[in-house]
Amino acid sequence: MTNGKYLTIVILALPCLGTGKQEAPTNVDVHAEVLRTYDFHPHALDSKQLREKSDVLDQFWAKAKLQRDVYTPGLRRELADFSDSRFFLFDGSQLLLSLSNDPADRKLALAAISHCDLRDVQSKDYFMLVHSMAAQGEDTTAAAFHILEQPKFQVFIPQHSLTLAQNYSLVYMLIPTNQDFWTKPAIQRLRSDKDETAQQSLLLLLWYAQTNDSDMAIAEFSKDAAKPKASRSYADELTHRKNGIALAERAAARGFSEESLRKARRERMNAVSDEALYDLDSYTAKIMAKRN
Repeated sequence: MTNGKYLTIVILALPCLGTGKQEAPTNVDVHAEVLRTYDFHPHALDSKQLREKSDVLDQFWAKAKLQRDVYTPGLRRELADFSDSRFFLFDGSQLLLSLSNDPADRKLALAAISHCDLRDVQSKDYFMLVHSMAAQGEDTTAAAFHILEQPKFQVFIPQHSLTLAQNYSLVYMLIPTNQDFWTKPAIQRLRSDKDETAQQSLLLLLWYAQTNDSDMAIAEFSKDAAKPKASRSYADELTHRKNGIALAERAAARGFSEESLRKARRERMNAVSDEALYDLDSYTAKIMAKRN
């Protein structure tokens, strides 16, 4: 809803404030302003209503940028309260991160957006925000898992004519981070999630994990008669992918440690492109060769 381009226009259009000292809003004012500003659900509005609300949001962002000392702590308090507007949990997080580069604020934003209503958010905006923090080494597990609630979650990257469905969106949001953040939670989520799309996204993620625990979780899932047939078949296919490692990949893995290959793979996934996805599979094949 709000971006830097429009904010510049709003700021330039603000009336002259004069030289007198402006009275800063109190903490209660910030809280009340958040409630007043975010009293809507974007997915429930028509185009005209969205334009009107966008103007209101631009004004709120402009005020926050002009009075950072007031709005930064105010936003922190509001984002810690998940009972606030679910759209605010996302838009307010973006605003906070535009005002602060504090790692604690990144963690706060990740927790908040994990509770937003994805129907109110552009999928690409959500994806790029989470991925950017994954690239900074933050634990993005909860925010990434949030998209498992949307089977049709999809992101289009026009620069590369690349479309990411839920499965590779999930992979992109997590692979750049410390694998210890998400491997065990993914195994636990796989055991409990009932949605077939989510199951197959988690299976793919765990295949990329390439650990004994993730291998075992995939194998167990493939043999569980209580699971959907399509998901079990996919799990079975993943368990046999190791049989297709080319001799070239085995040769290419020589001279590299498994740890160095995993590090290089994480760093490569900081870029969102089809080329990076090719390299993801290449690095994973080399990791598999080292493990075998």
